[in-house]
Amino acid sequence: MVKQGLRALANTSANFSNQAVQDAIATANIGFVTKTKTLQYLVDINSTLTDVQKTTIRASLNVQPYLNAGRYLQDLNNHTADMLLGLLGEADTDSTTHGTFLEQLGIVDGIQGSYLYLYGEEASVANRGVNDHFGSLRGILDDELLSIKQSVATITSASLATDTAFQNATQALIDFVNALGDSSTLDVSTLNSLLSVYESAANNFNTILTGAAYSAQRANLIAARTAVNSQLSLEATNLGSVRSYSVILTRYMAYKGLAENDTIRDIIAKTAQSTAWQDYYKNYNDRFAQLNAKYENTAGDSENETIINNELRLRGLPDVTDYTNLPAVADKASRDTRLIGTVSFPGRGTADVIKKSCEKLGINITGRDVYGQSQSLLKSMNDFDRETVRLELENHQRANTLS
Repeated sequence: MVKQGLRALANTSANFSNQAVQDAIATANIGFVTKTKTLQYLVDINSTLTDVQKTTIRASLNVQPYLNAGRYLQDLNNHTADMLLGLLGEADTDSTTHGTFLEQLGIVDGIQGSYLYLYGEEASVANRGVNDHFGSLRGILDDELLSIKQSVATITSASLATDTAFQNATQALIDFVNALGDSSTLDVSTLNSLLSVYESAANNFNTILTGAAYSAQRANLIAARTAVNSQLSLEATNLGSVRSYSVILTRYMAYKGLAENDTIRDIIAKTAQSTAWQDYYKNYNDRFAQLNAKYENTAGDSENETIINNELRLRGLPDVTDYTNLPAVADKASRDTRLIGTVSFPGRGTADVIKKSCEKLGINITGRDVYGQSQSLLKSMNDFDRETVRLELENHQRANTLS
């Protein structure tokens, strides 16, 4: 543990803030984006507009979603602020509280270790990594925000009439909402007229941006909106179920640990109705016996061959290489597991042992003398030694591969 600075850490408050996110948003808050963001904020906080009216306004503002950049930038700001307050977390089953930011960080950290333990790979594979919960707060959307800035800057520099008309329509709505006091009576007719002008301006602006001259910028804005909204949705979904997901992983870890107890394993195998569970617990001992540390870290067929060669060398194999050494070949045959118990070796001469072994293994001996038989028999036995090691390796890999 690093101790330098720890005392100062313990004596001060972290004072968490989404200021870094706000700064990144500010870089994209230029041109027409500024007005759409201001309008979205004012609609959000206005107390005169009803929820139904706000929904109607937002629908009109979203007639060309990618031009309504202020909406998702405001959502990003609100989302990260709520995240720091713990408001996005799943509520405790015993209360309505969502927990703190610190508690949710701890749960997500635990998920990383639990998932790796259970599945042998990073939780991000299942969209449950740290960035899948808190990435927006960490700044993983900064590139998208920079893309918005660059695209809008290019569009703004062209001084398009449709851009000006779009901003004017947006500003007219800003002025209208600003003019609403807490006790104001909403002029629905004027509002509808302003929304109609806005929609027409947005559609006209989109028509120009669809053209070849600005299609790249339009595509970038659409892609940025998709990326921001997708990230916020993923984080909200994950944090909204973070407790339940952690409990599920913890429960599976507990069951996995019970597999090492023979009696409990038998109980689980006989009571579980899932065939997957029955398979795991019934075959646990056999598969565990197939695991061998010396076969770890294999990375494909070429490395497998190297491991097999090394294992054969460690076992002193091939222990017989000269087929003309008939006694050695016959002695090796007496140790071959395919022949033990099926060929009676005691009392047989060397040539007879070789002949009987060939017959048992299906080796053709017609017209071949004892040396020809010995050559084929020795090759079969040495190949069998190699296949025995290969099978051990394959069994280890199967038992050690998640499925």
